[in-house]
Amino acid sequence: MNKLLQFFVTAFFLSCYFQSFAQDSILSYDFTTKSPAAGSWTASGLSSIGKNGCTGDGYSAQSWDPGDYIEIAASTSGFTGPFTISFNSRTSNTGTSDVLAVQISSGNTGSNFVELGTYSLTTTCGKISFSTPGNATDYDNNANVKIRIIKKSGNSNGGNHRIDDFLFTGYSVAPTLLTSVSSVSSLTYEEGSSVSNAKTFNLSGRNLNPASGSIALTAPENFEISLDNTTFSNTLSVSYSSNALASTPLYVRLKTGLPAGAYPSSGTSDLTISGGTANVVVKVSGYVSQVPTGTEPCAAASVPISSARAGSVGATFTVTGRITGIFSGTNIYIQDATGGILIYDNAGKQPEELRVGDEVQVTGNLTEYNTEKELASLTCFQKTTAANNPVTPLVIAPADLCNHQGELITLNEDVTVSSPAGTTFLGSNTNYTLSNGLIMRVLSSTNLSGATRPSSAFKPTGVVTIFNNGCQILPRSVEDVPGSTPLQGGSCGTATASTSETKLEVTNWNVEWLGNTQYGPTNETLQLNNVKTVLSNIGSDVFMLQEVCSYNAANPSDPSTSFGALIQGLNATYPTRQYAGECSSRYSYSEVASPDPMGQRVCIIYRTDQITKVASRPLLTNASVTNYPTGNNSQFWASGRLPFLFQADVKLNSATEATRMNFIVLHAKSGSDVASYDRRVYDYKVLYDSLQAQFASEKIIMAGDFNDDVDQSIAGSNQISSIKAFLYANPATTNIADTRPNANWSCLSRIFSTAGCASTVSYSDYIDHAFVSNEIVSTNSGGRTLASVVSVDGIYSLRPSVSNYANTTTDHYPTFTQVSITADNPTPVTWLDFKGKLNEAEQVELTWATASEKNNSHFEIQRSKDGQNFETLANVAGKGNSTSVIRYQYLDETPGSGLNYYRLKQMDVNGNAEVSRAISVEVDALRVGPNPTANVIRVDSKGLVEVQLYSLSGVLLKKSLTNEIQMTELASGSYLLKISTAHSTTYRKVVKQ
Repeated sequence: MNKLLQFFVTAFFLSCYFQSFAQDSILSYDFTTKSPAAGSWTASGLSSIGKNGCTGDGYSAQSWDPGDYIEIAASTSGFTGPFTISFNSRTSNTGTSDVLAVQISSGNTGSNFVELGTYSLTTTCGKISFSTPGNATDYDNNANVKIRIIKKSGNSNGGNHRIDDFLFTGYSVAPTLLTSVSSVSSLTYEEGSSVSNAKTFNLSGRNLNPASGSIALTAPENFEISLDNTTFSNTLSVSYSSNALASTPLYVRLKTGLPAGAYPSSGTSDLTISGGTANVVVKVSGYVSQVPTGTEPCAAASVPISSARAGSVGATFTVTGRITGIFSGTNIYIQDATGGILIYDNAGKQPEELRVGDEVQVTGNLTEYNTEKELASLTCFQKTTAANNPVTPLVIAPADLCNHQGELITLNEDVTVSSPAGTTFLGSNTNYTLSNGLIMRVLSSTNLSGATRPSSAFKPTGVVTIFNNGCQILPRSVEDVPGSTPLQGGSCGTATASTSETKLEVTNWNVEWLGNTQYGPTNETLQLNNVKTVLSNIGSDVFMLQEVCSYNAANPSDPSTSFGALIQGLNATYPTRQYAGECSSRYSYSEVASPDPMGQRVCIIYRTDQITKVASRPLLTNASVTNYPTGNNSQFWASGRLPFLFQADVKLNSATEATRMNFIVLHAKSGSDVASYDRRVYDYKVLYDSLQAQFASEKIIMAGDFNDDVDQSIAGSNQISSIKAFLYANPATTNIADTRPNANWSCLSRIFSTAGCASTVSYSDYIDHAFVSNEIVSTNSGGRTLASVVSVDGIYSLRPSVSNYANTTTDHYPTFTQVSITADNPTPVTWLDFKGKLNEAEQVELTWATASEKNNSHFEIQRSKDGQNFETLANVAGKGNSTSVIRYQYLDETPGSGLNYYRLKQMDVNGNAEVSRAISVEVDALRVGPNPTANVIRVDSKGLVEVQLYSLSGVLLKKSLTNEIQMTELASGSYLLKISTAHSTTYRKVVKQ
């Protein structure tokens, strides 16, 4: 059976840039984006012609007998050999014994076939490639060339052979100039340097006309070129002969003496090359960076980041650069004049309060993770003394993305998001394909998580990261994706949230069986240390915790318990706040004959300098429970784990009077089954009715693990939330589409549910919620007149920077809420800021500003060594009355060694006073190191009296009257170092390796 399919095509030319001449495409078919026209291929003696390839579309034929073939016709006009024929191919089980050959016709008749080689196939796709002899000319400039794929031997009527990715190539006879690269980027040096390092590429030519001549090269503005890497100029001339230019090295660099900045300011410039009737362009770009101005705190000289990237994996390098991106606290990108690199800080070596633009010095081992170069296993990570100065993104073309790994860039062309579809960025780490084919990866730890996508084209900015050899753009925030709007109040996951001493800050967190040795993370010590670290990093005024198991009701601050250790850790971090706390006496099965003392409790921790306890108790202890869904009334509220009320007066630093607040922490019944859902519906309805009856006009913040989402229940698709009593005007509604909200309550965390965010590690729902009563979101016209307006400023879902978080800490993420309390009567002074810093003369410079003043007499400058007892240093006269910004300053010429606390006492003309928040400035800062350590820890501080080493549970292990403590015999882990000087006592956490 013969079927004839004739195919003719004219050749087309694609330039390829390599160091040696590459062949040009004559025929190219992938059978997906480009296929031969119908009737263009010849199948002789074959049946069942199909479109099956190796993977996807291709060309296939069955029933191959010896002598059967596929024939393809082509024109090689304008091309010379040698020619190459290649394709991918595989066969069925019955075709594995076949021997096939590739043949090509010689002469102009399309006959006289010459065999280029034979091959056999397997059922796995493989590449077949043959070339014509190098000295053969019969195929050159031939308009009637035929190619055959023919069966030489094998079983009759056998095999289903498939052909894919067919390519026929040769050499164009047109005058051609070729360069080894299409672009040269990252030409750079530091500002003021007399040396500008060049990069090289090769130039070659063929079929040039006339036979002898010259090639002209012209460098763009601010660049220069050279033939020997010694003498540079704006233009060059390169001679050729015999119609060809042998491969010639060329050098290009930035001109010296340029100011800091990118060259060109955006995009690339053209280095033009022409001659012999051919021309080609090489795109060039570079930048001049500012000189590092800081010290070398790691006590080692830094190498260029480009040298570290090019070094041996496993080797140790020290580099200095400016921070360009901070992701999840552990992944930090830095950049210098030569390149950028990821710093992986899983051990928490970084200094406090890192910001983008800080100059840092880092020592670590070069590693490669999923093909991305990074410095890890850090031994030093310190800020230099250089001032903060953010790096300006380098504007690049999309094709140059992989030439800038680890660097901060902006694309020079507008793009849109092609996939996945949607109007917002998802709440999890997600790759987005851009319209130009590049990948933009959005991390849940940025405020792009849950943010709206741009409605029009945009130019993205981000750090260039790499994953399994694929380059990606990693934007840092909505500012890097113009047109994107952040999720109201935060994002699906941010590492930190801005804090303020003038606002009430509440964190809600399930700490997963904390202190229980049977459940939760297996390493109890590590879990406790991680939870302490997270709480200290957040520094909220109130912590509402769930699943605390280790607790001493007689002494809540007992450091031998997990709960007491949390309080101890917070007080070590914030000695002026003095945190206290307590847990509910009612927990699951607490009322049975022999309750488990390590059951899950709900607890409150609060700072006593701003919050005064009024009362506390479990709620619903006398609730009438009838017709419980399971028939077992003892299962009410998770079998006795009742919501816990903590009532307190809150007086923030900016307030003149206290405000009565009610904090309710709860942990509902878990489970997505029908019985658990019905129990939650009942439990929440009883709680709602009780609060409406007893606390109708009270300011309430209710938070905890609600074990259900609010947009729809975890119990099933389109199932209304079990928390419906607090969500809808009709607490008993069963309509998930009900649009009538409960005016008495507001679910602040609903924005996370709407955005598709998760509050746990393993599930996609948001179940850790924060509710407020309507007295908080609007003015309360009745009741106490302590304060009139309590309003919510923001809510954030936090993603703590902890290594292996889910297995070492908890399976829930914290939710952070920030609230403003505005007093009835405005204070005489509206504060803007209060700051202090140590100058070079070891004096403390205090500055503050007011936005407005009324009857302001003066400010008393007060100082303290312990943050509790203050003395007045001096008075500074006030403006009196003003509606514009007034700035003040004071110089403390004789501060004490160690921490100095300062505050301002503002006095009006009638003798009334208002005290500002306290700030601290450290003089003669102590140094502790090495940390972590394997053997000894040393303390460098003036006036050192004694050093004591404690376990995290508060047990004194060692003490020394020198500046050293030996730790060789101690187990690996974290310890607390108490450092006593003549003037102060300071605590530092140290790690024994």
